[in-house]
Amino acid sequence: AASRWTGGAATVALILLILGGLASSREGGAARGGGWRPHDPRPADVRPVVDPRSTLTVDGPDRPVAVGAAEEMAHVEAVDAETERWSVLLPAVSADHRVFGKPRGNGKLAGPDQRLGFACHRRAIPRALDEQLSIVGFEPVTTRPEATHHITAFGCDAGAESLPETFFGATCAVWAFAVNDKENEGAGGKKAPCRVMIYAYDKGASGFRTPEGTAVKVGKGTGITHVVYQVHYLVPMEEAVPINPWADSSGIVFEMARGEAHRSRPKSLGVMAAMHTHMQLQTGEAKLPFSYTVGPFRDRLAPDFEAGAGEVTLVAAHLHGHHMLKRYETGLVRGGKREPFGVIPEYRGYGPDQSFHPLPLGVERDVAPVTMGPDDVMYITCTFDTSDASGDWVDYGVAHGAEMCGQILYYHPFVSKAGGDGGARLVRPEPASGEDKDNDLYNVFFNQTDILTEGVEQDMVEGAAHALAGA
Repeated sequence: AASRWTGGAATVALILLILGGLASSREGGAARGGGWRPHDPRPADVRPVVDPRSTLTVDGPDRPVAVGAAEEMAHVEAVDAETERWSVLLPAVSADHRVFGKPRGNGKLAGPDQRLGFACHRRAIPRALDEQLSIVGFEPVTTRPEATHHITAFGCDAGAESLPETFFGATCAVWAFAVNDKENEGAGGKKAPCRVMIYAYDKGASGFRTPEGTAVKVGKGTGITHVVYQVHYLVPMEEAVPINPWADSSGIVFEMARGEAHRSRPKSLGVMAAMHTHMQLQTGEAKLPFSYTVGPFRDRLAPDFEAGAGEVTLVAAHLHGHHMLKRYETGLVRGGKREPFGVIPEYRGYGPDQSFHPLPLGVERDVAPVTMGPDDVMYITCTFDTSDASGDWVDYGVAHGAEMCGQILYYHPFVSKAGGDGGARLVRPEPASGEDKDNDLYNVFFNQTDILTEGVEQDMVEGAAHALAGA
């Protein structure tokens, strides 16, 4: 039995794979109690009907919301004098060959998976040029919950204006808006506009509300004035291909604070994410661990450590895998010893486990909160059941039958500022070539391959040994 990986930097095409879901947490965690969702003015009997094959609950608190294609797709609704909800939804796009691939001459769709598709949408953040704002809540909106695998949102600078408002194809699928100009990578080279991840939804997750005193900071002075999000579709295997198009209005409702409501949340949240994009798992194993590390983060998070007096605080985590993942553990390695801060001992695939959960999670700790220093290393261990998988190996990926082992964490302080091009661009420390760099996103880490054995239960030690043998 073995889990294995292949070395080397990921190609640009692999960027699209990081978030088949990168995140998760537990129900009731950091999500807002009672839930909220955008207003649907139509009577209940004319609202869209969720596919009866779906296993998702869409009517409970903090659940994905089924919305109609004709509803207004971008509007601001006041909550009170200083808080509003900004709905950013796809403009009733037809989920056709633009999303799922182009028909060939024989009428069949191109591509390795005819049920896999992508659509992207860009919007300028209201008031972002004039004042600094706090995003305090994220609510996912899905037209077809059973066919929407994830929605990933990016904070972008003014360079995002060069992107179409709604777009498809490779630019959307491989996150080309987050990839620098490779021919001009020097100090004067053209930088991608969207290099900060700010939120991710995976199928069945709850919405996320930032902890008291914290927020994702955008607007004047931050370098984040626009939002781009990608919707990743994965239509159920039971549906016939080619896919029957539908009008899709998936997206995100952002809860925004300004004025005193903004100032009452002084701690700026950032996202750091990890994923092993070369993971392969041998089939036929009921308890197969896969483990890797990322870090240390002294250089990439340098301004954050400086602002935090030598440490950052991890506040929420989305721990992500698909239906074969049965146990998830993550933590820090200090002095050769593992200190877990997030554990889901019985991972249940799509559903509540895909949510952001407050940290620490599933562990007994003497102190909270969870802090991380510049020399700490983060470990991730996923245990899979591949007993029923076909073929010899289960690959990492975003399509049916693929798996993942990765996470998204919210932490503070996060320092972002405007600079360059007259102060219109986002400035952060650049990923260095010596950091096993294979992407241009700030604070997103791929493919560190150290395998941990010290202090691990025996089955994980054996799994690590097998993995090393197959490297």
